[in-house]
Amino acid sequence: MTNDLVTIGELFELLAKATRDAVWHWDLEANTVWWNEGFTTLFGYEILTNESDPASWYDNIHPDDKERTLASIHTVIDGGGKNWSAEYRFRRADGTFATVYDRGYILHRESQAIRMVGAMQDVTERVALQQARDESEERLRFALESAQMGTWEFDPVQNVARWDERSEKLLGWVKGDLSYEDSLKNIHPDDRERVNAAVQWALNPKSGGRYNTSFRTIGADDGKLRWVRFIGQTYFTEAGVAYRFSGVAQEITAEVVAREKASLAEQQARIAIEGSGSGSFSIDIDSNEMLYSPSLARIFTGDETRGVTRDVFVEHLHPDDRSAREQAYVNAATTNTINYEARFIWSDNSVHWVKVIGQYLFNSDGKPTTLSGIALDITEQKEQKKALSESDALFRNITNASTAALWITNEDSAVTYVSQKWIEWTGAPLEKHLGNGWLHYVTASDRQRASESLLADFRAFRYHESQFRVEHINGTKRWVVCTGTPQYTADGEFSGYVGAILDISDRVEAEERLRTSEERFRNMINQAPVAIGILNGRNMRVETANLPMLEIWGKSASIIGLPLLKALPEIEDQGFMELLEHVYDSGNAHYGFETLARLHRKGKLEEAYFNFVYAPVRDDSDTISGVIVVATEVSQQVKAKIALQESEQRFRNLIEEAPVATSLFVGRDLIIDMPNEAIIKFWGKGNGVIGKPLREALPELQGQSFLEILDDIYTTGNEYSAQEARADLVVDGQLRTFYFNFTYKPLRNAAGEIYAILDMAIDVTDQVVARRAIEESELRFRTLMEAIAQMTWTNTPQGDMNFYNQRWYKYTGLDFDQSKGFGWQDVVHPDDLPITLEAYKRSLTSGSVFVVENRYRRGSDGMYRWHLNRAIPIRDEAGEITLWVGSATDIHEQKLLAANLEEQVLARTKELEASNYDLRRSNENLEKFAYIASHDLQEPLRKIQSFGDILKSQHASQLGEGVNYLERMQIAAGRMSLLIKDLLAFSRISTRQETAAPVALNNIVNEVLDDLEVAIQQAAGQVVVEELPTILGDESQLRQLFQNLLSNALKFKREGVTPYIQVHSERIAANDLPPSVRPPRSAAAYYCIRVIDNGIGFDEKYIDRIFQVFQRLHSRNEYAGTGIGLAVCEKVVANHGGTITAVSQPGQGATFLIYFPVNE
Repeated sequence: MTNDLVTIGELFELLAKATRDAVWHWDLEANTVWWNEGFTTLFGYEILTNESDPASWYDNIHPDDKERTLASIHTVIDGGGKNWSAEYRFRRADGTFATVYDRGYILHRESQAIRMVGAMQDVTERVALQQARDESEERLRFALESAQMGTWEFDPVQNVARWDERSEKLLGWVKGDLSYEDSLKNIHPDDRERVNAAVQWALNPKSGGRYNTSFRTIGADDGKLRWVRFIGQTYFTEAGVAYRFSGVAQEITAEVVAREKASLAEQQARIAIEGSGSGSFSIDIDSNEMLYSPSLARIFTGDETRGVTRDVFVEHLHPDDRSAREQAYVNAATTNTINYEARFIWSDNSVHWVKVIGQYLFNSDGKPTTLSGIALDITEQKEQKKALSESDALFRNITNASTAALWITNEDSAVTYVSQKWIEWTGAPLEKHLGNGWLHYVTASDRQRASESLLADFRAFRYHESQFRVEHINGTKRWVVCTGTPQYTADGEFSGYVGAILDISDRVEAEERLRTSEERFRNMINQAPVAIGILNGRNMRVETANLPMLEIWGKSASIIGLPLLKALPEIEDQGFMELLEHVYDSGNAHYGFETLARLHRKGKLEEAYFNFVYAPVRDDSDTISGVIVVATEVSQQVKAKIALQESEQRFRNLIEEAPVATSLFVGRDLIIDMPNEAIIKFWGKGNGVIGKPLREALPELQGQSFLEILDDIYTTGNEYSAQEARADLVVDGQLRTFYFNFTYKPLRNAAGEIYAILDMAIDVTDQVVARRAIEESELRFRTLMEAIAQMTWTNTPQGDMNFYNQRWYKYTGLDFDQSKGFGWQDVVHPDDLPITLEAYKRSLTSGSVFVVENRYRRGSDGMYRWHLNRAIPIRDEAGEITLWVGSATDIHEQKLLAANLEEQVLARTKELEASNYDLRRSNENLEKFAYIASHDLQEPLRKIQSFGDILKSQHASQLGEGVNYLERMQIAAGRMSLLIKDLLAFSRISTRQETAAPVALNNIVNEVLDDLEVAIQQAAGQVVVEELPTILGDESQLRQLFQNLLSNALKFKREGVTPYIQVHSERIAANDLPPSVRPPRSAAAYYCIRVIDNGIGFDEKYIDRIFQVFQRLHSRNEYAGTGIGLAVCEKVVANHGGTITAVSQPGQGATFLIYFPVNE
């Protein structure tokens, strides 16, 4: 029983120690306040006495909160209320203020408030997290606007997609809610299937809900194609059903930025045993350094001394118990645990029993590194055990000395004997107790129960035991326990009972005190402001749970008595039962911080976070009988922290993925934080600038205005923006000038104080340089327009004149106001105005060059003079006309001269018509001659050859030596026939009109090589033909050209040398032609075709002869031919607007160069 009292004391001490909150007890009658050690932990005040004046509490409430807080608590007390709570600021020992959530429960006696018990919880972090979350959301909104991002949301339940105005502007989508299927119509057809697959995957819980996809959209209003990136997150219910899918949208048509999200994980674990009235310690095995709680020092020495070494604690150990400590460490070599009880002598010389329990921790090599454990003051338990032991010894002595009340019955249950002790207890003589007389001395309220219990066991012949109260004749009572066993004769016949009665008044009274203590303890648990529950047995049956614990569990008091898993089936597989069983089996307490639990509360499964303690509960035999649970819900703080982390991560991601250069400058020192790659690239310093002050990272900013502007923002709090601001930065070791559009925006914390400045910048250096170049170009342009001799102007694409040079004003006598717009029409001759306007409007509409001749009135004398007007359009990169530039050239004298020339041209035209008539007649005669030559002249020659063949075959014997003359006649006739054919060909080429059809020269050369195949084989020659152009010309003439050139190359080969012929071409600009080359038709470029052989060659002094008719450089006996072939070649080339020449040296081959104009 005494041990049970010890256990309750330990539990009560654990209740005060286990919570990290400041627990207080306000005695309203004595007007004193008691605090637990949590008050010191939270606020730093040293508790000098157990109780203090309530003023020590009032005076530390923030002045702005004090009146409100005191008024609320007194309103509840005076109004008879039971519960009170408030949130206010409380001063710490260091002068700072903590935001606390304070709640208390009021106890009443006869409707009068007598006590108030409560707990104060530090919620500074939660409030700060909420404020930081609000600030983060504001930064997020600003960042979205600055980064030109839109937000979107899809409701999977309602199948509705919606987006904000920024998304409408960015994407060109129609405003309003759309179904998911209709929203897909805004996506490019080629991307829809991929986007739909990505969305469906994001809506699958296995994906984690993340969504990051780039695709093309088609603007519903403008039909414009855009590339966009959608980044989002799906949110799921506990059942894995998607209920929200949202994110941001950004147009990435110009560039696509991909970023890997990085994740930040931080886990902090800390073991701090400060419960059940124990002190904690941790010893480093290598250094022997010891970390301990203040309560450990008190348990060992009687004083919560700090900075004491391990040896000092050992010095307080009782000399007689040091061997027990040493043996415990010997046993620990095999068990890895320390467990011993020893006496410690305090500084005041008092002796206290201490129980020390510890556990070795090992590294990966199996070497012990740390000894951690707890120490408990068990002096009171030892004294109670000692007292109990002495009591038991005395009881045994009394029993041995027959001091117990003995009794005997017969077989009929009638008492036949009671001992002297019974007589002493009742004050009545023996005879009064015989039979059933003894029942008269049992307290009336216990009498029937005692009688029925004895008779029931008597009839069943079983062991009997019962408890009841014995009343002395003087009225005093005592509790006794009556035991008895059935007796039998040697024959086995039942003969009655023999028993003993023991006085257990002390034990019953102790049990009563225990019940009272337990009831008081349970009441304290039920009224405690923190959640407390006690679980019994290894199945964790819920023995008790106060209202805060039931509220945490979301259950009613009906679960009391149920196993925990039956009361809270949802916690299965969440790890809590395993933790409880480990505490129950090992006897080691477990501390959890910000631990996630899923509980059925308010009709649904909720996620909540808790700080909690699981500590073992032991019975009087030191056996663990259950686990006590102390818990505090911290869901708001944890969720606020998570939300802040998510918000901070979104803010960081937005900065990293922002399309503009972005960074934070933190504090007055402007520490660089979270710069994205774009701004690091601008600075040209790499990631080493992160964490440095701006003036140190970019020293070249000294002397520029930026540092002063940023410092001024910290002073004034005003946002600053600039356009095309110059910045001189050292990039890659060189000082370079840049221009930026930038914004400095101050960021404020919850107190409204500026803690950082957000810098967002766009590099417009190219834009500024280009604009300045344009301005310089415009200046040069206007200077040029003023410098030239003509009148010049410019006009808009709509036709409005916006510039004239001074020559216009001087000639017309008009000023700009009179000339602008369409005022220029007033000085155009009325006869010329219609054609001028028609040409002007046609050019404005079509974009073609404006050219017209008209007369302008001269302002000085009113004379109209002819001018040639010419204007050309200026276009941008997209081909759109941005400006027209025109000039008016005075052609009055030329116009008069042209009129005179027209008369001369008319006369000359008549002469040319007569000459053309004569030429046509000459060509007709030449055609007739060609016909006669090809028929009438060839016929006699054919007969000469035919008759010669007859004479040789039939009369050769008669002719004798005349056959020789006959053969010479035939050869002469053949040469005459060949000559006639060549002359006919030359004449046809000279008279044939040029035809302009595309001719592929490679095809022509290949056809000629097919015709010359036999000759090439006979000469064992090789012909190499490279890529040749296609030109406009006459196919038959061009075939004749290459037929003659390639035939000559084969014919004029060197003796003993295999003919090698090359044909290739190149394009030559007109300016690069050799001086001697003068093609009859001018062109911007020419094709130069080279025909190269390795034949006998010729002396270049004969270059002019070889292209003349009948000119030969070799006799007919050496090389056959008529001397017309190259003349034909020269005529063909001339007919095609080109020219032909050659280069050669005797014995070194020849190269013929043909130049054809390129027809663009």
